[in-house]
Amino acid sequence: MKYRILPLILIFTLLLGTAANAEPKFRYSFDEAFDMALKNSAEYKSKDNAISKAYDNYEKQEKAAPAEVKFNVGNLKKFITDQVDPYVKVDDAYSSYQQTILDRENAKLNLALNLRSAVIAVENAEMAMEEANANKKVWEEELKLLDLRLDKNLISKTEHKNKKADLENKIKGLDNAQKTLDEAYYNLNSLLGRENEKDIAITLNDTVVLLEKLDLEQIKKDMIKKDTGLNQKSNQRYSEKVYFDLVEERYLKYDLDKFTDSMRYDMTEMYEEAKEDFEAAESDYEKALASFGKDFDKMIESIKDNLEEISSIEKEILEEQRSIELYRIKYEARMISKNEYDSKLSNLSVLRNKQKSSLLELNQKYAKLLSCSVLKKVVKQ
Repeated sequence: MKYRILPLILIFTLLLGTAANAEPKFRYSFDEAFDMALKNSAEYKSKDNAISKAYDNYEKQEKAAPAEVKFNVGNLKKFITDQVDPYVKVDDAYSSYQQTILDRENAKLNLALNLRSAVIAVENAEMAMEEANANKKVWEEELKLLDLRLDKNLISKTEHKNKKADLENKIKGLDNAQKTLDEAYYNLNSLLGRENEKDIAITLNDTVVLLEKLDLEQIKKDMIKKDTGLNQKSNQRYSEKVYFDLVEERYLKYDLDKFTDSMRYDMTEMYEEAKEDFEAAESDYEKALASFGKDFDKMIESIKDNLEEISSIEKEILEEQRSIELYRIKYEARMISKNEYDSKLSNLSVLRNKQKSSLLELNQKYAKLLSCSVLKKVVKQ
């Protein structure tokens, strides 16, 4: 099943590949490039070792713990030390083991998002470089015209000096575009584990579905399951609950009247402390969950804003195309200079690049939104 972007946006053909200014020697699909990045990722490779260590620790804690919790142990402190702590450590060790598995899955998801971001950074840098070269050509022409105007006494020496300095500074500032492009390619090649050359093209998939057709609640649930921070807080809440439930069960079995005031105070304090720790962990998780919900809503709003921006730019492009037609007629009638006509064409190129950049941004946002879900399971039929 293939999902695409809105028909209005499809009017603009988006070439999602790097090396816009030169014919690349190497072309890869995103999946091919991702396989390269995965093989080159030391972080991802290290996760298997972390999983193995976590499982070994789980087995160790399981062997050390009693086969079952015995509630006939003497005082509460001894019960906690001999029965509760070992039992909870087993649960904690298993949670840590599960967390390392999740960490490996998330390392893979993050690597895919980082690779996509690196490809998009190259795309944007290529466009910026293209605009920089176009601007350089225009500004160099303006410098020549500036000298001619001075020769014909059409401007003062002071005005010539100031405008010349301004144009030269603009041209000099274009070096930043080249630096940004070099850095973007370096980051991309570093992820792929290849020589730092500008000889590669990576085609991004463009799976974009109308938000109305997506089961956003299910997507949100899928993201919650994969969220490292939420999982850690959920595990902590569970651990504190198990601890509190065991302490409470044993505490309620005591006939407190049989203990001295001092002993009764100590036992009650241990019980209350376990209760407070559980309530704090539960509150912590609920706050984190609420914060995640707000961030998710912001993500959806950001996508909506992106779609509106793309639609708005499309209208600007259509208006600019109509305006260019008038400029062409004026240029052919020698009513305006070639420089003015080229500047108008440059404006259209800037708008198209702006639209492409916005489409790339949307591509990244959708990739993040759908990164934790199986697409066919979250598209409404």
